Amino acid sequence: MVTNSFRRTQQQDSINKYAKYGFSQNPFPIDPTVKPFSEDRRENGSIFLEELRSEELEEFKQRIVNSRTKIGFLMDYAAYKGRGIGKTAFMNYVKNEINCDLGDKMSNGAQVLYAIYVSPSPEKRERTMSLIARNIYTSMLNSELLQVVFSRLRAFSEIIPESVLTKIDSPSNYLDTICNDDWLIQEGVDINKLNSNVSQALYDIGVPISFEERTLFESKSYNKFYEYFSSFALGDYAWKREGCNMVFNTLVRLLKMADITHCIILLDEVEKIVTYQNFAEKRAFCDSLRNYFIDGPSINAVSAYYKLFMTIHPNSQELLMPHWQAAGLERFSDLGGNTAKDNTVFFRPIQKTGEMTKKLTLIYMNNAQTNRDPYSILPFTERALDAIMLKAQMVPGRFLKYMYNAIEKGIENKWDTIDLPQVETMWSSSNENDAILGESTTLPDTKTIL
Repeated sequence: MVTNSFRRTQQQDSINKYAKYGFSQNPFPIDPTVKPFSEDRRENGSIFLEELRSEELEEFKQRIVNSRTKIGFLMDYAAYKGRGIGKTAFMNYVKNEINCDLGDKMSNGAQVLYAIYVSPSPEKRERTMSLIARNIYTSMLNSELLQVVFSRLRAFSEIIPESVLTKIDSPSNYLDTICNDDWLIQEGVDINKLNSNVSQALYDIGVPISFEERTLFESKSYNKFYEYFSSFALGDYAWKREGCNMVFNTLVRLLKMADITHCIILLDEVEKIVTYQNFAEKRAFCDSLRNYFIDGPSINAVSAYYKLFMTIHPNSQELLMPHWQAAGLERFSDLGGNTAKDNTVFFRPIQKTGEMTKKLTLIYMNNAQTNRDPYSILPFTERALDAIMLKAQMVPGRFLKYMYNAIEKGIENKWDTIDLPQVETMWSSSNENDAILGESTTLPDTKTIL
């Protein structure tokens, strides 16, 4: 007899309650925040209304991707009240856009790019450049960057025939093709010669990896390549001794050898770094930025390789400003002067409801539709959508949360249509909204700081 400790979970009812509205699930995210590593498209930033941020995307292309900018910023205007405006979603969108074709579209075919998304840990302990560099490194390991690098080193060895390379159509299948020794052997590639060539190239830049040792049962050179780099992220002692050198020297050599023009580091939530730093840590942070990204002895600084793109809030901007100036960074990347517009992407407020609100609604609805008109906003009316956007104070994150609640209330109350009376009913029974709308503190005006 199985004891109570090993009881099984109860099977959930398979009835889809959202079928009433033609959805497979609630189309909107339960939490108004982006979770980049979630598999749920509603949460991970992969649902993105490009039209809503067309001006910002163009600024990113011109001021960051296709410029000589080494350190750039993503900053919101004062009309916003902090979070939910879409900066994290924007960062994840440009990351995916760059990485899907290695920056071909973003750079108009002029560059080969890779982007990584980085954010501080929940413990907010990244107060020094060494720990920030460790976060950068961990994000590189968690991305597909090493796959791309290893694949390009093999492709440029001139050992794999062109007829084989043409079978590899995108970075999404590198792991099953050019990174896979067995696949290459089946395609007639001399794997020993290939591995010897790549090993020598790595030795030449100070990466001592030999691919000659192979077991009888498997031949996975990429695993050995990945394990070499992942070993540096494991121990604190090894990282403190070698970490910054690995990120700002060895990896730059490696990426340049793979003919990747630039790696764009998308550093989100910088306020979690700046707010918790003391005076000396802020000064050291700015000095380190100049040393590692601008004019220090590292290969990254000398070659202007990494492009650092950081979100910055007006309040953290004020905290950082005196240290930024003391480090002389304003000459290279203006944080608060007349030339800040040259290296800053400004997030604009949504100016009005109407068509854009409808498009934002549909892009989420169509991700969850079963058998419904892809142009229909039912069960909502346009008046209801506009009312909810106004209640959300034109902040997309809040709008999506309220839309989630509206769907749940509609199911609970058996509403066939969600119009103004239903929206008012929803608000009259919600204390949460009163608390949010009661916030009156506005961030300092970005323009006055500039």
